Amino acid sequence: ARKPFAFRRRFLFAASALIIFLVGAIGLGYYFSGSGKTAVGERKAIAVLPLKPINQASRDELYEIGIADSLIQRISSINGFVVRPLSAIRKYADLEQDPLAAGKEQRVDYVLASNYQVAGGRIRVTAQLWNVATGQVEETYKSEKNANDVFAMQDVVASEIGDLLLARFATTSSSPAAMRGTENEEAYRLYLQGMYFYDRRTRPDAHKAVEVLEQAVRLDPNYARAWAGLAHARRYLINLGDNTLTNIHDETRKSLEAVNRALALDSSVSEAHSALCDNKMYYEYDFAGAETACKRAIELKPGSPLAHNTYGRFLMSRGRFDEAISEIKTAIELEPTSYFHQIVYLTCLAQSRRYDEAFRQMDRIAELNPGNAFRLYWHNAGALMTAEDPPKAFERWMKYLKSANLKSVYMDEQSIQLYESIYQTAGWQGVMREQARKNKENPVEHNFLIAALHAQIGDKATALEFLEKSYARREFWMTHLRIEPRLDALRGDPRFEELVGRVESKPKP
Repeated sequence: ARKPFAFRRRFLFAASALIIFLVGAIGLGYYFSGSGKTAVGERKAIAVLPLKPINQASRDELYEIGIADSLIQRISSINGFVVRPLSAIRKYADLEQDPLAAGKEQRVDYVLASNYQVAGGRIRVTAQLWNVATGQVEETYKSEKNANDVFAMQDVVASEIGDLLLARFATTSSSPAAMRGTENEEAYRLYLQGMYFYDRRTRPDAHKAVEVLEQAVRLDPNYARAWAGLAHARRYLINLGDNTLTNIHDETRKSLEAVNRALALDSSVSEAHSALCDNKMYYEYDFAGAETACKRAIELKPGSPLAHNTYGRFLMSRGRFDEAISEIKTAIELEPTSYFHQIVYLTCLAQSRRYDEAFRQMDRIAELNPGNAFRLYWHNAGALMTAEDPPKAFERWMKYLKSANLKSVYMDEQSIQLYESIYQTAGWQGVMREQARKNKENPVEHNFLIAALHAQIGDKATALEFLEKSYARREFWMTHLRIEPRLDALRGDPRFEELVGRVESKPKP
């Protein structure tokens, strides 16, 4: 049975609310990757857009997103193609979306743009294969199917269009197409919605993702993809340092249970191995096991930006920066408009002490998303301001602060004026001392970041106190102890080195 239209309306409303954020993300693809064909080998890059309804009153995500998902899975199995993931193409659900504009934003060679019409228990699908370079339609597919069995219809349409591409490009399938993993329409619908929330990468949306994905696995306890998505969503909430999660160990146990359930049901689900890598890396400190899981995720799904991003973060934590940057750039190539990948790239540059590159990356992000710039600056490149001369560092920080949304718990007009006054009398060290005082009295950051501030101002005792708190909560930054530039003042201190040993020696949780 189909979901009531009210649900679909809320789904579309949520998608439209993301447009402003995505405008910046679209620009990021041009800033950091350029335009034109994909850089992932010589393969053809293709974006499968959500289907557009002929009749707006009959809109249904099982057709618009579900058929697109089936097509992505089918085309991903074809030799010579790189397919943009579902997370990259959701935003093109706008009925007025120009397929060529979408293709340029996604830096692909081809766009598959389709529409559908449902009437009398039948669905008519028309798909066009656009060549982005020439602006011409190279192939057209038309079919009419029984709409009563949605999944059967999706599979037949995906199979027929896949066969059309095989003939058009004289290629073959490298592996069987991945399956959606459930025969429960409502569970599948909830899975699509849950992953939409997860991909938005915010705390409120991560909570929604957990809630929706839990509903999906309750409807179908054998749905491996949904269990893997749930594991990721829970892990992401932990990584965010959500203070509503009072028992980190219990929350991680739930994430690992979801991972193990997914793997037991279907060990070929790449996302389950990525989630296992995250948990082993950030919670168990089992770095050998984490790397094995990350590599397996990529092996199972080489075109997964999530798998490459996860492995890139692992390599960064191990100080293997050249390898890390290579993996993160691969994730960017596969999903060029992802803001999350660009942030991880910034963090890797900062952690590897490539200061000039990090600050250039920060400036680009700040130009495209000024409202979030000051937090990114403080968390990443901003924490490395000692790499620049203080006047330049402070000028840059003030620029980001004044361009931000000041109605936040992090900063307001009065605070900016205070910092400007402090800098005039006590310099950059004075600014950091004030920020450290505020965070200690009213913590709104990870304990690790508070510790880093105190290390930079020479307060070793407080820095170590908050590092212990960070360790107790298994904050993801703890895997960076060996490489974090902000903690340089603590190196050689026996208490700090003992803590590093606890992380690096695979302690039992």
